[in-house]
Amino acid sequence: MARSVTDIQIQNHFDIPVSPAAAWPILMNVPETAACFPGASGVEAVAENHYKGRVTVKLGPLTMVFSGNLHIERRNDAAHSAAIKAAWAETKWRDNANTMTQFALQEISGGTRVVMGSDLQLAGQVTQYGLGAGMISALSAQLIAMFAENLRGKIQAAGSNVSPPAAQQISGLGYRRT
Repeated sequence: MARSVTDIQIQNHFDIPVSPAAAWPILMNVPETAACFPGASGVEAVAENHYKGRVTVKLGPLTMVFSGNLHIERRNDAAHSAAIKAAWAETKWRDNANTMTQFALQEISGGTRVVMGSDLQLAGQVTQYGLGAGMISALSAQLIAMFAENLRGKIQAAGSNVSPPAAQQISGLGYRRT
């Protein structure tokens, strides 16, 4: 029996209250920035521009834990742009997800706009739960909005010894703080 595969292209953006020059080193500190991502945990460097970590996702009755590897490709420090390739494997259900996310920073009044485009390929059981491109795109938009909110909080708290926002779990039916 062939495995179900879903290919999805997602466009998104968010704004942060610092200049592109100040935002770039923050975003390139992958373990620190990943801590702002709902459901992400244990992200650590394994080599230059190579990282590993986990993401927990709740989709209806399923809680899925994906372990993955990320690699920063085509990093352009002068242009403040990069591409991140990631491969994720679900630890229990044999599902997987592969992504290629390209992003660039644009100066805007009051800070920086981070413009992103992702090519996402999902395979396995997750594709069999009626998760069409529309639902995945909506979940992605929710995830990026939470990430941006957490990142803005981290940036604003950077000089005041305030703890970063609590980690959040990704859910197709909303999210909850963990």
